[in-house]
Amino acid sequence: MSLISWLRQRLGLTPRGTAREPETYFVYIKIPGELGPIARGERFEDPIQESLDSQALGEISGGGSQLGEERSDGTLAIEFCGLDVELRDLERGRALLRTRLIELGAPEGTELHYTVGDTKLQDELVRDGWILDRPRSFLHPGFGI
Repeated sequence: MSLISWLRQRLGLTPRGTAREPETYFVYIKIPGELGPIARGERFEDPIQESLDSQALGEISGGGSQLGEERSDGTLAIEFCGLDVELRDLERGRALLRTRLIELGAPEGTELHYTVGDTKLQDELVRDGWILDRPRSFLHPGFGI
């Protein structure tokens, strides 16, 4: 929203809701392995956010860990962790995420989940690189997306 549009809206010269926010695209990064919140932030979240900022492509909007089975000592294993990303340009953003994840040492099995129209897709990191645009059935653990 431009400064003039924002001022008009604040002064009541433009009805609320008429200014359009830029469209964003939700991408869920699923990273397998036992990586806790602090390590996830340092290893992946912070450097990826810096890269998104440098190209004005979007922002990380959340993250979490999927807990698994209880161990014999009563603690819970982490099955995978994830980052929620809002991209302004889906194709350029996915390309950046794929590149940065490899540079940051993401393990095989790392996935980017996204939707094009009504089609749920994923990119998956394998030994030889990324397999793109695969159909997916896995849904975001918090939102069913």
